[in-house]
Amino acid sequence: MPTVQHAIDVAATPEDCWRIFGDLATWPRWFPMLERVEGELRAGGRLTLRFAVGPARLPVEVAIEEYRPGELVRWVGGRLGVRGDHFYSFAVNNPGSTRVTSHETFSGVGARLITGPVFARLDGETHQSMERFKALVEAAKT
Repeated sequence: MPTVQHAIDVAATPEDCWRIFGDLATWPRWFPMLERVEGELRAGGRLTLRFAVGPARLPVEVAIEEYRPGELVRWVGGRLGVRGDHFYSFAVNNPGSTRVTSHETFSGVGARLITGPVFARLDGETHQSMERFKALVEAAKT
């Protein structure tokens, strides 16, 4: 099963990170493949992640299975034969520093297509999104 994981240390508390993460309107700013996010970030909530890849638009429905504000959010969902199990975690790394981790495992018939250049693009976008998230959180502190 293809897995994409990236972690980054952010010079902020988990609460500072969560303030940005918890605001769904910010998500397209730090993850540009997302056109927008709809729904409620809460235990048992559902989100629609509206991806824009070139001219294609792809809404993906996910259900939040774990939700601990400032610590962890995990959702599952998918589309077109691909199921994603994705979590973001926020853990104190050092005083005033938070390790933010994004981890997604793909399964289903379509997951076999997430190889080569498709995987490389997804992995690269995820890495860049973590860098953007860090910059957004750290800028919000000043």
